[in-house]
Amino acid sequence: MNVSFIKPYYQGIQRESVMNKHLYNKFLNWVSGEFDLYLQDELNGLEVFFPNGRFTIKSIAGTKKDVLIEINVRSKDLKAINSIGNRILSIHRQIESIYSKPIETSEV
Repeated sequence: MNVSFIKPYYQGIQRESVMNKHLYNKFLNWVSGEFDLYLQDELNGLEVFFPNGRFTIKSIAGTKKDVLIEINVRSKDLKAINSIGNRILSIHRQIESIYSKPIETSEV
């Protein structure tokens, strides 16, 4: 996550690719569930407000095969940026590992 400081907030931005719109929606749902105790706005992607900051996840470009997303975390606490950013990216990796595998069928 690329972190910068724009007074009075630290800002971390990461761009990732998701395989399709369906997985993008699953990703948003999982992240929303992970942070369900915080105030959320799901009007344009996902925006979550936490003490001293917020993060947004939104689609910035997409084709039938890929969706480019931007994860933007703003906080007055650098540790919060790293902690929350890592939790979001961990969910992204889990989604990719679970849903990018081809379905195997076994013959008996």
